[in-house]
Amino acid sequence: MPVIDWGISLYINGYELDKDEVFVEDVFLKSLLYSGKYPMFTCTCGIFGCGGYYVDVLLNNETVIWTTHQSLFEDKAIKSSNKFVFSWSNIIEFSEELMQRLEELKSTMISHELEFRYNLEKYKDVMHEIKIK
Repeated sequence: MPVIDWGISLYINGYELDKDEVFVEDVFLKSLLYSGKYPMFTCTCGIFGCGGYYVDVLLNNETVIWTTHQSLFEDKAIKSSNKFVFSWSNIIEFSEELMQRLEELKSTMISHELEFRYNLEKYKDVMHEIKIK
């Protein structure tokens, strides 16, 4: 049986986010539509309550602001606030690259007769919506 092992490594200002926290792609994309509190990271076991955490997302015309109650970084010695400000152009660039990588993953999985569980059409709809804002 074929197995594909893949993951996403995230960086903010050149610092890697904690690998023990799993980035939830569909929650991230949903957070781009409305401000609110989102379960954006979950434990590596897949159970949010085991070690996941929320990100408060504030959207405005120019930026996307994340606020967390814990450090996002793998290296806990990194001194930073728990508030991160991203430009919309940076968010769109990241989201487009994420979509491209998911398309590549889909192609690889289908070629090995594996089920692809991400709803790329829904993600594309979100991308279209945020680009016309």
